[in-house]
Amino acid sequence: MTSFKRILITVLIMAVSFSVFAGAAQEAGAAEPVTLTVWEHTLQFEAPLKTTLENFMIKNPDIKVEYEIKTPDQYYALLSTTIQAGEAPDLFWTNGTATTDLANMVKQGAVMDLTGKIDVTPYSDMAMKMTIVDGKQYLTPGATIGTRAVFYNKDTFAKYGLEEPKDFADFERILGILKENGEIPLSFGGMFSWSILFHFEPILAAMAPDWLAEATAGNARVNDPRVKAAFNKMLEWGELGYYGLGYLGVDEGGQLLAFSKGDAAMTITGSWNANTFNKNNPDLNVGAFQIPTKDGRRPLVVTYATGFCVYDKTEHPEEALRLADYLASKESQQIWVDQLKDVPGIDGVTTDDPLVSEIVENDIQVNSFYTILSEFAKEGALPTQLWEQDNVKLLSGMYTTDEFVEMLDAQLK
Repeated sequence: MTSFKRILITVLIMAVSFSVFAGAAQEAGAAEPVTLTVWEHTLQFEAPLKTTLENFMIKNPDIKVEYEIKTPDQYYALLSTTIQAGEAPDLFWTNGTATTDLANMVKQGAVMDLTGKIDVTPYSDMAMKMTIVDGKQYLTPGATIGTRAVFYNKDTFAKYGLEEPKDFADFERILGILKENGEIPLSFGGMFSWSILFHFEPILAAMAPDWLAEATAGNARVNDPRVKAAFNKMLEWGELGYYGLGYLGVDEGGQLLAFSKGDAAMTITGSWNANTFNKNNPDLNVGAFQIPTKDGRRPLVVTYATGFCVYDKTEHPEEALRLADYLASKESQQIWVDQLKDVPGIDGVTTDDPLVSEIVENDIQVNSFYTILSEFAKEGALPTQLWEQDNVKLLSGMYTTDEFVEMLDAQLK
C-alpha cells in the first residue's frame, strides 16, 4: 500500500471517529434533565417552595423539579400509601421528630440517611434535634422558629379604644368588649386539629407556664389541673360566643380568611401564617402579640421548623441529595423567612419585618405542648396521633376535659 493510500485511510478513520464523537456529544448535550418530584404538606408554604425550587433549577440546569401541594389532614395517609407502593416522591416534607411518623418511616427503610451528606453547619442543636432518629439525620433542618401568636386588626381595636392586653384578665376583658359590640372576637377553625393546637398552646402558655417548664423537665402529668383549666378556658370561650357561630364547622382556611376579611377582630395561629393575611387582604392593618400571663409576662412557644426527607428508593440519589443540600442552605432558608414573614432561627438568616418583631416580643420562652406529648410518649404509644384525631371531639362535646386528658396521660411514660 502506498504512503498516499495509508494517509488517506488514516484521514477517513479520524473523520469517522470525530463524527461519532461529535454526534455523541451532541446527543449528551441534548439529554433531558433529570426530573425530581417534591411533596409539600400545606398550601401556605407553596410560595417559598416555588421560589426556592426555581432558584435551584437555575443553578442546576441538569435537574428539573416538580412539586405537589397536599392538604395537612390527608398528607401522611397519602404519603404512606405511596411509600407502601414503592412510588413515593423523591423528596417530601415531614415534621421530623415532632411526631412518630418520621421514626416509623426510618423503621420501614423509606428515608435516606443524610448524616454527613448535606451541609448543616449553621444549625443549632435544637434545630437538628428535629431531624435526628437513633443518632442519624433523616431530613433537612429548618431555619425558622415556628411560634404562635394572636393576630389582631388594629383598626378594629382603635374603633373601640382597645390596646394590647396587659395581663390575662385584660385579654378576657377585650374579648368581652368585642362580643358586646357585635364583633366576633376570635376566628377559629374548630374542625381542624392543627388549628386547635396552635390556638390551645398560647392559652396554656399564658395560664400555666410553670406547668410547661415542669413538663419539659419530665416532672408533670397531662392530667394536671392546670392543663385541664386551659382546656376548659378554650371551651368556655366557645360557649360565650367568642368564636362566633358555627366555628366547629370551620377549617384553617376559613379561619384565616375570616380574619383577613375583617369578619373577626383577632385570630390565634402559627407565625408562618402572617403573610397569608397580607395576601388575602393587602389593606389589612394587622398587629400581633402573645397572650400575657396573669402577672403580665408574655410567653413565646418555641418550636423549630423542619424540612424534607429524601426517599430511600429514589431513582436519582445524587440529584436528590443536591436538592436537599440546597434546601438546607442559608440562601434557601432566607427565601422562606422573607416570603412567610417568619421568625429566623439561625445566624445569617434575618428579617426586618415589623410584624415579626411584634410576634417575637416576649419575656419567657416555653416548650410546645405537642412536643411534650411526643418526647414523653411510652414505647409504642402515639399520644400525638391521639391528640390529632380526638381534640375535635373534645370541642364538640364527645369527650369531657377529664376524659380527654386521662386518655392523653395514659400514653405517656
